[in-house]
Amino acid sequence: MEAMNPRRRRILIPGLLIALLVVAAIASFTGRAEGAEQQPVSRMSDPRITESSGLAISRAHDDLAYTINDSGHDPLVYAVRISTGETVGVTRLDADVTDPEALALHDGTLWIADTGDNTAVRDEIALLALPEPGPGDRTVAPDRYRIALDSPADIEALLIDREGVPHLVTKVIGSGVVYRLDGLSTASPAAPTRLDIAAPPLVTDAAFAPDGSSIVLLTYLGVHVLDAGSWQTRTTLPLPPLAQAETIAYTDPFHVLVGSEGEDSPLYRVGLPVVAPRELAAVPGLGLLVLLVARLGDQAR
Repeated sequence: MEAMNPRRRRILIPGLLIALLVVAAIASFTGRAEGAEQQPVSRMSDPRITESSGLAISRAHDDLAYTINDSGHDPLVYAVRISTGETVGVTRLDADVTDPEALALHDGTLWIADTGDNTAVRDEIALLALPEPGPGDRTVAPDRYRIALDSPADIEALLIDREGVPHLVTKVIGSGVVYRLDGLSTASPAAPTRLDIAAPPLVTDAAFAPDGSSIVLLTYLGVHVLDAGSWQTRTTLPLPPLAQAETIAYTDPFHVLVGSEGEDSPLYRVGLPVVAPRELAAVPGLGLLVLLVARLGDQAR
């Protein structure tokens, strides 16, 4: 058999790799059964859960999420079955908590944002961290990481990137501020980095996608889907029929759960639009091709 010309091989191999990426991405994206749909999943009927202000979905336990009430309640984290809304565990925090407003899970650690400040008077806010509790009842003394902002601000959104770095987003009438928290320590307050990013108004919760492909910001105006690298808004989806949308968390890269404050508060599953991962965006035209084929697949169904 005639040997392949080395120059031709150098040209062919990258082309084959790109083709494989396209096939793999299309298979992944077009495997979704839903588009941007909104489906009621369950209601958190526990009478103690009246002001759910944080939501985190477990990767270690199937069908399990965590929520917490905001200020004026006992410092309790509730483990809830997503499919039924039933409370299957309560973790009492052995700590002083002022106004918990958000939850996030990363690498087996549950983070609680004690960052609420409606009147913008708190000199210091904090993140609390504890091992993911799972079902069952217990009391835990969490680690406390104090944060000194450049100026007081109401913050209801905590999100943690794939590298484990927490971010906070302020809740204001105008453009929100995004802070990055590197080098947290229990020994002394951390001074966060203020990023050059303008967040939407009235952000009540946020999350990074588990695969790092996107970000969602929840506001009283909608579900904002952002690029995880640039933080630029890709699309904004209407809210489910909720009394006061306060919580959001990814179930997978293409769906989120959105929740509300109030008694017997519902959880809605919301489908997100197809978004090409950042890795594909580095290949000119490839991301666009993947999105086009995936979109055609959705329309064919």
